[in-house]
Amino acid sequence: AVWRPQGPTEAAGTWRREGGGVGNGGLYRRHPLGLAPSSSFSAVGFPSEKLEFKLASCLSGPPKRFPVAAVDDILKDVLGSCLREQRYEPDWCRDMAKDMAEVIKARVKDLMIPRYKIVVVTHIGQLNEQSMQIASRCLWDPVSDTFSSYVFKNTSLFALANVYAVYFE
Repeated sequence: AVWRPQGPTEAAGTWRREGGGVGNGGLYRRHPLGLAPSSSFSAVGFPSEKLEFKLASCLSGPPKRFPVAAVDDILKDVLGSCLREQRYEPDWCRDMAKDMAEVIKARVKDLMIPRYKIVVVTHIGQLNEQSMQIASRCLWDPVSDTFSSYVFKNTSLFALANVYAVYFE
């Protein structure tokens, strides 16, 4: 059984389950905007098992924007305090990158911004007359999703910390 929009109801966001049986395998057809049917439904005839679903109207976006400036301050504080006078040592830097990511994530979560998923990625490398390029890609909504990034350097090492804030409905 597959969920499919039917005719003129597609614009209204109505879904209908076709086929039937208990073991439908949970197959759904995704809404053009990537939304799934809500849990409220009404039965329309037992023999053909037609059920109609209406989408919840939750496309309003976040009630409060993600505080990028506050996260920038957290990144500067954590990277600066952890790495200020440190020399590059591969084992220590590997462990410190993990620890800094955990500290940054905890401090960002302490800001208590509701409904945002937080992803923290940190890199530490040696400064030794070479270059490095770090890239990341993500599929997101530019209206509600955002990121913050900070680069730290001392005489021996560099560090990059990225915080991605992805709003979920």
